[in-house]
Amino acid sequence: MTEPFSARLKASTATIHDEVEHTDFMVDLMEGRLDSRAYALLLKQYEVIYGVLEQRSREFAEDTIFAGFYDANLFRHERIVWDLQELTSSDQFRLSDVDLPLTRSAEVYAAHLAGIESPEQLIAHHYTRYLGDLSGGQAIGALMARHYALPTSALTMWDFAELGKTKPYKDAYRLRLNDIAGTGGDEQTVIDETMTAFRLNGELLAELTAMSQRSAATIA
Repeated sequence: MTEPFSARLKASTATIHDEVEHTDFMVDLMEGRLDSRAYALLLKQYEVIYGVLEQRSREFAEDTIFAGFYDANLFRHERIVWDLQELTSSDQFRLSDVDLPLTRSAEVYAAHLAGIESPEQLIAHHYTRYLGDLSGGQAIGALMARHYALPTSALTMWDFAELGKTKPYKDAYRLRLNDIAGTGGDEQTVIDETMTAFRLNGELLAELTAMSQRSAATIA
C-alpha cells in the first residue's frame, strides 16, 4: 500500500522538526525559565512572518493547487497584533516596542515568504505554521498563562474556536495534503520547501536564544 503523502511529509521532515522544537529558546520559554518579554519578543517576530504568509495566502487563494488550503479562520496576524497591544499597554508587564526589536532572521524569513513563486512552496509554509499551531502550539497558550501570568486576552493567537474541534480539522487538512498530486501539484517541492520553512524557523529561534542569553548575562 502506498504511503500517504502527509505521512511521507511528516517522516521526511521529522529530524529537523524535532531539532527546531528543542531549540533552547523554546525549551526555556515553555519550561518557565524566561519571562513575559521573551514571549512578546517571539510574537513580534510572528507579527511580521504571519502578516506576509497571510497576504501571500490571499494572493494564491484561487490557485487550483492551493485553494483547498485557504481558510481565513486560520489567520493569526490580527490576533498577534491584538496580543502584542495587550502586553505592551499593560502596567503589569511594562513592555514597550523598544523592548521588542525585530530580528534579522525574522526579516529574512518574511522576505523569503514574499518571494515565493509556487503554490507548493506556500503550502509548505502554511502546513509548517498552522498545523504546528493546531498541534504542539496549543500547549503554548496554557504554559504562558501558567508560567508568566499572561491573561487570556493576550493569548488569542492560540484560540482556534472558529474551527471547531481541532482533530477533525487536522485530519481533513492531511487529506488535502494527500491530494496535492491529484490537483497537479508537485509533492517533492512541498517536502523541499517544508525543510526550508523549518530551517528559517530554526534560525529565528537560534537568534532569540542568543538574545535571551545576553539578557540573562546583563541581569546577572
